[in-house]
Amino acid sequence: MILTQRLGRGLLAGASALALALLPTGLAPTTAAAAPAAAPSAVPSAASAGDGSGPTPVDLDTTRAFADTFRLDPALDTDPLYGLNVGLDARQSPPAGQHGISYTRVSGRWDTSVAPDQWFVQTSHPDHPNQLMFAKGVSAVMLGAPAVADGTGRYTVSTVIDPFVGDTAAGDWGSIVLSRSHRSNGYVTGADVDLGLTVTSGGKLALFHGGGGETPFWTGTVAPTAQYAVSLTVSTGADRAVTLTVNGTPFTVSAPAGVTRWPGSEFLYLGAYLSSPDRVTTFGDGAGQGLSVSAVDTGATRSAKPLVDTFDGAPNATADFGLNQDLGARQPSLVSAGYTAVSGVKGLALDPPAGSVQVNSPANPNVLSFPKGTAAVRLNKPATSDVPTGAYTVHAVLTPLVGSTSGQDWASLAVSNASGGTGAVDAEDVALGLRVQADGALTLFQGGTPTALAAVPPADSYEVSLALAAGDRQQASVKVNGATVFSGRTAAKPPRDGYVSLGAHHSAAGQVTTVDDLRVSMLGGLGYYGYFDIRDPDSSNYGVNHAPEVAQWTNLNTYLRGQDRRLEFLDQCLPASCVIDLNQETVVPSSSENSWQFAPNPNAAQNLLDLVRRIGPNIDKIAAVDMTDEAYSHGLSPAQVQTQAEQIRAAFPDKLLIMSLDHWNAEQTAPIPSTVDIVGFDYYCVGRGEIQWRLANLKTFLSSPDQHLMLFPESTNEQGIADGCSGKTDADVAAYNEQYRAIAAQDPRVVYLQNFRWLGPDQPNKVPLTVAAQQRIGKAVVNATPTPAPASAGVYRPSDGSFGEAAHNGWFTGQTVFGGGGNAVPLTGHWNGPGTNTIGVYHPDTATFQLSNDNATVAATFPFGVPGDIPLVGDWSGQGRTTVGVYRPGDQTFYLSDDNSTVRYRIKLGNAGWKPLVGDWDGNGTTTVAVYDPQTQTFYLNDSNQTENPRPGVRFGNPGDLPIKGDWDGTGKETIGVYRPGDQTFYGAAENSNLVIYSKKFGNPGDVPLVGNWG
Repeated sequence: MILTQRLGRGLLAGASALALALLPTGLAPTTAAAAPAAAPSAVPSAASAGDGSGPTPVDLDTTRAFADTFRLDPALDTDPLYGLNVGLDARQSPPAGQHGISYTRVSGRWDTSVAPDQWFVQTSHPDHPNQLMFAKGVSAVMLGAPAVADGTGRYTVSTVIDPFVGDTAAGDWGSIVLSRSHRSNGYVTGADVDLGLTVTSGGKLALFHGGGGETPFWTGTVAPTAQYAVSLTVSTGADRAVTLTVNGTPFTVSAPAGVTRWPGSEFLYLGAYLSSPDRVTTFGDGAGQGLSVSAVDTGATRSAKPLVDTFDGAPNATADFGLNQDLGARQPSLVSAGYTAVSGVKGLALDPPAGSVQVNSPANPNVLSFPKGTAAVRLNKPATSDVPTGAYTVHAVLTPLVGSTSGQDWASLAVSNASGGTGAVDAEDVALGLRVQADGALTLFQGGTPTALAAVPPADSYEVSLALAAGDRQQASVKVNGATVFSGRTAAKPPRDGYVSLGAHHSAAGQVTTVDDLRVSMLGGLGYYGYFDIRDPDSSNYGVNHAPEVAQWTNLNTYLRGQDRRLEFLDQCLPASCVIDLNQETVVPSSSENSWQFAPNPNAAQNLLDLVRRIGPNIDKIAAVDMTDEAYSHGLSPAQVQTQAEQIRAAFPDKLLIMSLDHWNAEQTAPIPSTVDIVGFDYYCVGRGEIQWRLANLKTFLSSPDQHLMLFPESTNEQGIADGCSGKTDADVAAYNEQYRAIAAQDPRVVYLQNFRWLGPDQPNKVPLTVAAQQRIGKAVVNATPTPAPASAGVYRPSDGSFGEAAHNGWFTGQTVFGGGGNAVPLTGHWNGPGTNTIGVYHPDTATFQLSNDNATVAATFPFGVPGDIPLVGDWSGQGRTTVGVYRPGDQTFYLSDDNSTVRYRIKLGNAGWKPLVGDWDGNGTTTVAVYDPQTQTFYLNDSNQTENPRPGVRFGNPGDLPIKGDWDGTGKETIGVYRPGDQTFYGAAENSNLVIYSKKFGNPGDVPLVGNWG
């Protein structure tokens, strides 16, 4: 279906399932940089709150007090768990319907992240009943839910420490460490430690902060004694106070210089430093006073699905003012995501002024703030519906105007169809958006149409939750400060993958909007990265837990259990970070002669329930469970696979259920149970085209549109590991890994890359290039480090001089008029430096360029070249900004300028009748030349602007196509493409290939294609 009037109302085109959007026939001139009014001019009077049919928002912000008595029968302090996570429900007495909170064993050291042997930390050792005991040196444990500030802005940790049992004079110590990171080693002087306390056997006290070495920022003493009752209260307010009470003696300490505020969310580590292996440290008094925390956030770590951003503690003195700093620490959830600062205004994409969006600024600590007028941020990964509910929830705390509860200045929370929207709550790409004024007035937006909702009482801040049910349900709910203000059908189908934006508008200078506690029930896009078979007890080579070896670049690894019934590895798993296989419980060999073929275990249902019982409170370590790997290849029937899925779901109701197919079944229509959350297939060392085709085919027979996808990159060319890879080089396998990442970057339904396999600490020596590629990819996923933005499509309409832009996923995002139309040639570039492309035109009759920095007004007008030249733009010398050039058809010569005035490079390339194009073909930040032969549809790329040495030609496209280029999959390299005027479709190709990796339809007949970086 083609849209001809309403741009961006969101459609899928036939079997290709590509979003379409066509520019309307006439576009009125707009000023892209103009700020919207504080209130819409024509908002209908307050409407009803819908018909009540909307989904119930998930309660993502759940906290409770925590206490662990450490009471446990000493008989349960046995190998391999040693009581650490045994009997937690009885020890902690959690609220009804909830589990105890488990601990994770960590190194507690400064020099390694590998946790020591299990018996280094034990609960209720016979010699130390009802206490947490540390023995044999240095170690630590982490509590599986972060401490959080309560309504008073404080949190308190209390325990009893005996640093060296039987001694009151030595320097050995017990420690309490607070770190935003759930990946800390738990050592008091670690760089990721916000606050660390040591208590020595002799009564010496010390407080440490943030990698300050062995020098504490405060010291104190108390009288030596056998045990020290410790209470540590942290204020997150402006006083920056730490109140430490030891054996009744209070100490009030101010934060060190550089700490504007203490973070409001911290993971808690308990540790010990023992100078001799015969010494012991204990926590708890043995009589029921163990460990208590005033409040912990159970919502942040209870599942692998949600994203939580506290905005706490990020360094602000950076080029992006903290926006994408310390994401892995300030986001306590398993998944992380970064942001893009956007204008918050309808129209073509623009970067907001520097400093318009900040995180943890000195003036507004531990929040996302908007201190410079209208602006917005867009979350780079989409909120996505899950299988159990078919819906998703987005939550944030909005303060429209800091210090005021009156006026029409506002904050907004919106969910867009477009992967690259401007963040404007009133834009047409917004499926559902809420604007909250300082005075409590509310406006709901759907596709640009405003509806006034009943106001809520004025408040300093507004806790907002949006719940959207995707697809045919077409429903949504909106809650503000606990009140449901809308629940019902929406004007259009909400997207299954909705892009979240947060925005602000101020009417006067000096005003500030803040946002805190962003939570999303589940994220789409690539968020999970790890290895299959990180521990295989049935293989002597792989039986060791190798997770610490890959911990810095993975967040979701699969543990095979074979016939080993022990579950000790769960003690070392971070919350919601491990995947376990269930073959031991669900299948048996079909015969003694054929161990490859499986049959259902007749006791599977009970076996699974028994497993859950044995896992106990460590259940919170499990993110996902695997069905039988390649079940159909192992001889299971569709009915048997369906039964297995139902049995697993009954035993593990809140865990992700993973199903893997072999590539033959991905080529067919193998039945996939509707309860499966993530499904994928393996096919090793065959290249992007083969994987891409099967992935597209797999999508056609998913049993639920809410199911997500995973892929299995190969990890080695070692014989007998990954079929098809033994003849490949290390460089080949590394390149395949990059291709998997690129595929995932194109498709937000691909959420997990599970590499096959990690074979041990010598793997980096065997395949160094492959491991380096996996480290690079994994760190980008786990830490949400910024990656190049993929190219997006746009058009220029000569009839009226209008520019229109679409997001990378094809949704229309903005339009404007510039340049006068006629025979003007459209241009896009970053004229002032790195960032979002803005527009320009070239007038061929006068050989004059006109460039705009705001997509509205002319910033520069200058001549370059002669009439008849073809205009070009690029960064010819890697300066970080776009300058101009021309191609002269008469002599097939490129003339390129670094200053928009003089010629820096002159190079001849191509033959008469060929078309010029330019691009950053090797990803080095420099734009170089290329030519296209329209007679043979062949591209010739040159990696230099000085020497003619083109790469071998690549044929791509059909007669009549127009050559284009773009970074279609966010690799940092531009590759070739074509625009087909007959059906207004953009096609992008893989590097040095004619494989289509991008295809979007956008525009009307007669439009001129544009490609650029605008979302």
